[in-house]
Amino acid sequence: MVVIDIPVRWGDMDAYGHINNVQIVRLMEEARVMVFGIPSGTGHIDGTNPQPHINLLAGVDDQVMTLISEHTVTYRRQMPYRGLPIRVEVGIDKVKGASVEVVYSFYDGDAVAVKATSTMVFVHEETGMPVRLTPEQRAEVATLELF
Repeated sequence: MVVIDIPVRWGDMDAYGHINNVQIVRLMEEARVMVFGIPSGTGHIDGTNPQPHINLLAGVDDQVMTLISEHTVTYRRQMPYRGLPIRVEVGIDKVKGASVEVVYSFYDGDAVAVKATSTMVFVHEETGMPVRLTPEQRAEVATLELF
């Protein structure tokens, strides 16, 4: 499990003064990129980008897309906008042949406000076929597994 702090923006707040539910999915994405790195073939990696906590995407061929096939989000309590970074715990719950299930816990102070999961799938860009995790990826994932 990796613990990170993600800054929130004024625009993440809804009319009730809480972090908007749509923004939670954006924050999940931010957490994945902070923990696993920038997916191959996207963005610009020039050495100034922060290093990922877990090198899950290193060595992944540029023709392999990292896609999300499913999200689940459970809101346990409201998360008021406080202008402070949100503490997020990120881990891996399940590892399959060509996918991993990423789990998140978003905290408001010491209380869990949101529990969420994303299924991250590796797919070959040209064929659309799943690409199995390499032994190196499995070793990296093992450092985050919750079970």
